[in-house]
Amino acid sequence: MTAPTDAPDLTVMMVTHQGRERALDTLRVARAAAGDTSTQWLVVDSGSTDHTPEAIEREFPDVAVERRPNIGFAAANNLALESARGRYVLLLNPDMEIASGTLAELVAALDARPEVGAASVVQQWPDGGLQPTIRGFPSPWRQFGEALWLSRLPALRHLQEEERRPECYATERSVDWLVGGFLLVRSEAVAEVGGLDERFFLFSEETDWCLRLRAAGWDVRHLPTMRVIHHTGRSARPDLFAQSSFSKLLYARKHFSVLGRVAFRAALILRHAVRVASMAPLARARAGLRQRVAAERLALLVVLGLAPPPFRPYRGPRHP
Repeated sequence: MTAPTDAPDLTVMMVTHQGRERALDTLRVARAAAGDTSTQWLVVDSGSTDHTPEAIEREFPDVAVERRPNIGFAAANNLALESARGRYVLLLNPDMEIASGTLAELVAALDARPEVGAASVVQQWPDGGLQPTIRGFPSPWRQFGEALWLSRLPALRHLQEEERRPECYATERSVDWLVGGFLLVRSEAVAEVGGLDERFFLFSEETDWCLRLRAAGWDVRHLPTMRVIHHTGRSARPDLFAQSSFSKLLYARKHFSVLGRVAFRAALILRHAVRVASMAPLARARAGLRQRVAAERLALLVVLGLAPPPFRPYRGPRHP
């Protein structure tokens, strides 16, 4: 995509799938926080049955809504990219609440940093806790470190993807990749590297995107310009847990050598096996752990190839 000469400053793109009231709240707050930036609003609804698209159209006539089957996060955002006219595009999850700062301030921050291709802001959980959105690129070593909890040791902190130190979110910094629930991307950079890889139904698509942006010479930056609240919660849904690990395997298949893929898969197997073995006995007495054990067990089966991933890329027509 290339922004036209009369382009608005920003295109906000939201992919919805159920969750009507939360999506409406997200749009209300985001529109109030737009500031003086000129903004195009796009929604791709992926097969909602709770009248989400109708409710959005009724309350926000200027929001363009496309209805599609549940084609996946990457494919749905790519559909929105085809209609995006802004100098920047914002991937906005329908469960994000802007708590402080404006979109105009964020756009101005990137205007002042022409080398930045993608950026995100401080994200928090509903209870006020920090959501670690700064990540290092996946590697076999990082996966082994996480599998064996080695990253809990200060000297081995680098053996994990997540940056968990709160002080790292207080200042601006270049990073490997950022979680895609609230991700601002320069349209010029999208035109150069292309959209999201639709082989990822959900998860790891932003990892791959940031890797391609960096390979093309663009910086990826954490900017504490705004603060947003991610209302997804921290529950371990087995289907999403397993999908995340399956997507990690897809990422490894795309970017690692044969040996790297084997090592990465072994590390993932070890990770889930260790957690099932350690948590299952405790789950008998602690009901709160049972869903997590079920999630780890399903993820283990998927990584071993003994169960199919919960979601696969949509193979039907994207357009009517």
